[in-house]
Amino acid sequence: MTEIVVPQNRKSAFPLQIARKIRQLTRLLLVYWPQRRRQRLILRELTDERLRDIGIEPHQAQQEAGRPFWD
Repeated sequence: MTEIVVPQNRKSAFPLQIARKIRQLTRLLLVYWPQRRRQRLILRELTDERLRDIGIEPHQAQQEAGRPFWD
């Protein structure tokens, strides 16, 4: 039996690369940014004692909580 090999050229790979980038951006927008925002809001509400329990100084927590969610 003869095996048929179809070579991939750059034109056929280009739409796949675009689709991957769109998928990455969508994941960033819909998953990671809201997740960061929630985490930073929660971090802002923790007491100094709880922050020290997890190894973060209060000023570090306030600095992190003040960052925008896209950063």
